[in-house]
Amino acid sequence: MLLSVRDLHVSYGNIHAVHGVSFEVEEGEIVTLIGANGAGKSTILNTVAGLQAPDSGAIEFKGASIAGRSAHDVVKLGLALVPEGRRIFGNLTVYENLRLAGFQLDAAELSRRIERVYGYFPRLQERRGQLGDTLSGGEQQMLAVGRALVTGGNCMLLDEPSMGLAPLLVQQIFEILAEINREGVTILLVEQNAHMALKLANRGYVLETGNIVLAGASRELAQSPDVQRAYLGG
Repeated sequence: MLLSVRDLHVSYGNIHAVHGVSFEVEEGEIVTLIGANGAGKSTILNTVAGLQAPDSGAIEFKGASIAGRSAHDVVKLGLALVPEGRRIFGNLTVYENLRLAGFQLDAAELSRRIERVYGYFPRLQERRGQLGDTLSGGEQQMLAVGRALVTGGNCMLLDEPSMGLAPLLVQQIFEILAEINREGVTILLVEQNAHMALKLANRGYVLETGNIVLAGASRELAQSPDVQRAYLGG
């Protein structure tokens, strides 16, 4: 088991956002969390990534406890977050964004990882001298994923990668995520586009108001009348 979350509770002030959530991600899997806005999906990712402190509960990565550890410690262990809204540095070029993600690497290793990113996203190589703010939404999402790859993590947390993108770009991004997974990167995906998420993932969990209400193989969830009615337009 690569990532294990048990009985996780998280609050923002007086708002109890996550209520005793438990789930697991095995090495090599793609697991998705689906649910409506406000269900607690992003809060869970931010807590796993070290951006939000839990009230209680256990989070283990590679068998080590990471609950409450700082974000930079979590990254060093191999967990990389692609945040909602991309959050690239708009006043830096594509190359500078990627170089910053690998600031701790020696020159040869940094170059190798950036070339790997360019292999997945040739558009970024074409735009390597262009400022982040001038990129399209799809290109910014590519850069956000590329930045996570430069950190060298073997587990990627993705928060709403399809947000604001045209359907053709969404398809392209998800195809690349599948390729990244085939090459050994485990993925925990938060995504409102339940069709795409369940198509990509091996397994999924359905959240409602901070609770997991359904879990299972993606195909089983896609065939669930409750999931179809609430998230798939059935």
